[in-house]
Amino acid sequence: MGLFSRTKNVDIFFVGCDGTDIDRGVYSFYLDSATGEIIKKSFVKSLANPLSMSKSGRWMYLGYRNGSGRATDGGVWQYSCMDLQLGLAARVSYEGRTYIKTLIAPDRLHGYAIDYYNGEIVTMPIRYSKLVRVSEAIKLNGHSIDPIKQTESHPTDIVLAPDHKVIVLDMGGDQVLVYDIDERGYLKQDQEHSFNTEAGSGPRKILFSNSGQYAYIMNEINSHIDVYQYDSGQFTKIQSTLSYLLEECDGNNIPTDMVLLDDGSHLAIINKGDDTLVLFSILDDGTIKRIDCIETDEGPNNLMIFRDRWFVVTSKITGTIESFELRSNEKRGILFETHSRLPLHGPVCVAKGTENLRVTR
Repeated sequence: MGLFSRTKNVDIFFVGCDGTDIDRGVYSFYLDSATGEIIKKSFVKSLANPLSMSKSGRWMYLGYRNGSGRATDGGVWQYSCMDLQLGLAARVSYEGRTYIKTLIAPDRLHGYAIDYYNGEIVTMPIRYSKLVRVSEAIKLNGHSIDPIKQTESHPTDIVLAPDHKVIVLDMGGDQVLVYDIDERGYLKQDQEHSFNTEAGSGPRKILFSNSGQYAYIMNEINSHIDVYQYDSGQFTKIQSTLSYLLEECDGNNIPTDMVLLDDGSHLAIINKGDDTLVLFSILDDGTIKRIDCIETDEGPNNLMIFRDRWFVVTSKITGTIESFELRSNEKRGILFETHSRLPLHGPVCVAKGTENLRVTR
């Protein structure tokens, strides 16, 4: 290292892309913590299309689309996350199923994954830190009023509640399903606290506040954000608000992702159709208030927040990745462009890697 070498602090993140045979795979990036600049670092080609990325501890869990139809394809792939590289550690397949999200139990002895296409939740034992097999599959049987997206169950999210209950959203059935983890590590539905959302809402993603007292559900079909008080599995709705402004969007809108700031002060959401990043402040009672909005590239589909300052947005339609800055002390708007934008073919999923890494410029 030379006398005049300069260093910078970066955060690493990964993007899965379902592009062509040439550019399909997983890309790694630096995000400059001082400027918000996105820097492409590496690429690992994959034979199948990645659909989901879920990080837990030092492990990254990827779901790949089964494009071959073979029973041994698809499944959950477990990787060791080593800065810019992912090293394959285990792979679990089950009847060729494709999984869109993976959750690891608090004791790290079982994993759970949801299959959007077949309406299933599976349990996978973990031995010596690695996924072993699918030991149980729960078939969901919901449906609702939308003639396209709700003819059958389509689980879209699986998360751990603050009290360690497992929450599954079923967009196809307009349901919030609550599960307990039994002594064997299997999921047992809490019938008392599971409930139906408004017909035709289409719940897609859920986040819990830092205090654990509030839950925020993003609905794909009716474009609403629902706010709930949460206590020991019980959800009580206290607010429902649109994710965009009707007068500013000419066509259909789909909210595609949302994040909470680490300090719990704001919630942000991206809209496909309106093509916006919208920021809400979180009030003392858990409800939200829209405070700013900025245009994104066409068709935003993934959103991340770094250091409560930098938003990273991918857009599959335009094939780009871009960053925005949150300046909380500004009087006239607090969302700003960084003008950092890179082309990226077919981004579909994202996950954070190592944070606060010091590297040479």
